[in-house]
Amino acid sequence: MIRSAMLAALIVVCLPLPACASQPRTGESSKPAVTAPPSLRLKLVGKFAAPTYVTAAPADTSRLFVTERDGTVRVVRRGRILPRPFLDIRSRVSTEGEGGLLSLAFAPDYRRSRRFFVYYTDKRGYIVIDQFLTSSQDPDRALPSTRRNVITQVHNRPNHKGGQIVFGPDGLLWAGFGDGGGAGDPDDNAQNLSVLLGKLLRIRPRPNGGYEVPRDNPFVGRAGRDEIYAYGLRNPYRFSFDRLRGHLLIADVGQDAAEEIDLLRSPGGGRVAPGGVNFGWPIFEGLLRYREGPLRGPGRYVRPVLQELHQKLPVCSIIGGYVLRDPELGRLRGKYVYGDLCDPRIRIASFPRGRSASVRFTRLRVPSLVSFGEDSRGRVYAVSLEGGVWRLAPGR
Repeated sequence: MIRSAMLAALIVVCLPLPACASQPRTGESSKPAVTAPPSLRLKLVGKFAAPTYVTAAPADTSRLFVTERDGTVRVVRRGRILPRPFLDIRSRVSTEGEGGLLSLAFAPDYRRSRRFFVYYTDKRGYIVIDQFLTSSQDPDRALPSTRRNVITQVHNRPNHKGGQIVFGPDGLLWAGFGDGGGAGDPDDNAQNLSVLLGKLLRIRPRPNGGYEVPRDNPFVGRAGRDEIYAYGLRNPYRFSFDRLRGHLLIADVGQDAAEEIDLLRSPGGGRVAPGGVNFGWPIFEGLLRYREGPLRGPGRYVRPVLQELHQKLPVCSIIGGYVLRDPELGRLRGKYVYGDLCDPRIRIASFPRGRSASVRFTRLRVPSLVSFGEDSRGRVYAVSLEGGVWRLAPGR
């Protein structure tokens, strides 16, 4: 568990989450920073021990669940942090490098099935997605004895662990795996369709453990692992679906030059965007050429809709957020909120079809930003590895 003194020392070099790129180079944006309307503020939810993610169960409007890096999940019920953890798997979790308990997702039928899922790195440093059940007698307590493994991925380096799981609008579980670590994808995983590293996965967990592959996944019946939905990713540490439109937005952490956001637009009707696409790493880093040679595989290359250059901004690891759908946020609804681990300024972006992205810097600042989260009502939260969790709320 990271304490404040240790954390301060780590920040000087490079925070262990979500990725350690080289130290950011200072500079100014090529465009003047336009401040968003002063109608947005941060409302404190609470302080935690190295929190990494926040979410809520479907249709649950009274509770939030906060993951802490060392392996505990805390419940915030009607504004109060409960003293007993919802789940404690510290004996299973490693926090080496970029590891830890990184996210949590509740099954769409959670109220009936009581199933939820966690993404963490185990004592070997491997990526693990496990399933647990909540107690039928106490909804604020999970049952560790009900653990069932969904997937375990060998990962032998301390960085690029990915970190996100989420149930998409299709009711399936999506997961983002990093490329296996090291600089420049030394194992050539991201363009290799026979491995799961450097990929976005789409699976259907079985109630008793393991998973099935949806028959409409893009590589079913073709060369490539059937679990893969998209490839060519470096470290898709955070991604999300627009809860209204179904669009998929992926923040992929860059190497030394560029951070990027990728967008796959839903065709509507509750359908997810067509898969099988190639996001380009390590041939491209953002829009920049990183390695010589052609892209591999059959996937259509998808360029990022936004990149932030290390030479222009003091950035190091992009932290993906959410499309704002909170009705209280007025004209900010429909905008995408995101940030960076090394630059505390929260951004608001728009991605109009057929036009360049526009970005505005808000007055909000979250140091050591490690995640955003969304509750069942569409309210969005910001998480600092230094301990704070805040809700993005309308200004007074």
